[in-house]
Amino acid sequence: MDDGEPFPIGRAVVDRDVLRSRLKQITDLDGRPVALPVGSRVTLWSGPAVLFVGIVEQDQSVMDLLSTQADSTEEYQDI
Repeated sequence: MDDGEPFPIGRAVVDRDVLRSRLKQITDLDGRPVALPVGSRVTLWSGPAVLFVGIVEQDQSVMDLLSTQADSTEEYQDI
């Protein structure tokens, strides 16, 4: 999260639709829900590869950055 130390997770569900993707139901290695600070930036890694980058929402889901950028202007974002 943000610039903090990485930590392993046990599970996360990726919910995708046409407009956005979200990480949901994030758990630790023991299956307990992981509480994330609202507004923090989360990066999901697998080895050296970045799989997902997003911002934590009020409902503890993590919306991908492409969706949050597109929602702020309601236009296509070229990044």
